[in-house]
Amino acid sequence: MNKWILSLIATFALFSVIFINLNDNSASSIRTNTELDNVSNEEMEIVINDNPEIFPMRIALANRYFDDINYSKALPHFMYVAENSNDIELRSYSLAQIAWMVYESGSRDVAINYLNESLIINPNSLVSQSYLGVLYLQETNTQNKGLEIIRNLLLSEKLSLDDKSFLEGIIANYEN
Repeated sequence: MNKWILSLIATFALFSVIFINLNDNSASSIRTNTELDNVSNEEMEIVINDNPEIFPMRIALANRYFDDINYSKALPHFMYVAENSNDIELRSYSLAQIAWMVYESGSRDVAINYLNESLIINPNSLVSQSYLGVLYLQETNTQNKGLEIIRNLLLSEKLSLDDKSFLEGIIANYEN
């Protein structure tokens, strides 16, 4: 396999690891106290329609759609939170997720703008930093900056050993 195919695989794998394993984007958790595993998307849509300011549930539903790569359904929920929530962690997280969807649609520069906005709101966002590092790694002229971001993430005590190992693997792909 060539370096670009490995990079593409690493990018998607990083996204999966970040999304699944980074449960604590900052000091407050995005998860809710309500057990949502037994609630359908349709039921959540009804509750959100009746209570649009229920941001944690909106994020949970948007994440379900995001996981299924159903961005057309995820985007309105993330946008609503980004535009209406006063919670900096939720707003920052929503902007990071929007950025990834924008990147996936082929607009790298716009995605970087969203990530920069996310980091202005919450400079400690591991998700935003990770996404930005990956995007920077994709271009030769920003690759060093991407490596620096990921190296700094490796110093974080909030990363699990699996996350650290995965990020070290990404760096190894680009240093060779």
